[in-house]
Amino acid sequence: MPTRIVVSLVIIPTKPPLRALADVALQSSEGEITIRRCAVFEKEGQPPWASLPRLQVDKNGKKQYVPLIELSRDLKTRVVDAVLAEYKAKTYAR
Repeated sequence: MPTRIVVSLVIIPTKPPLRALADVALQSSEGEITIRRCAVFEKEGQPPWASLPRLQVDKNGKKQYVPLIELSRDLKTRVVDAVLAEYKAKTYAR
């Protein structure tokens, strides 16, 4: 059974470009893993983009982001695409 992706997304009232947060359940025959707080961003005039959760750290006085979870390229693409599809469905449904 291929991994099934289930997205639970909430549009949040916050400072742009952050627009929404999503929890993503990866379901397989071996069980389920939930990735919490995937972020969706959108700047005016640009298409939205999404990222997996990451931690902001200060290194030598500069902000850097460290991923909290790593997925294979194919699975990461599927997850990000599913998050963006849910975001578009919710924003265009208003």
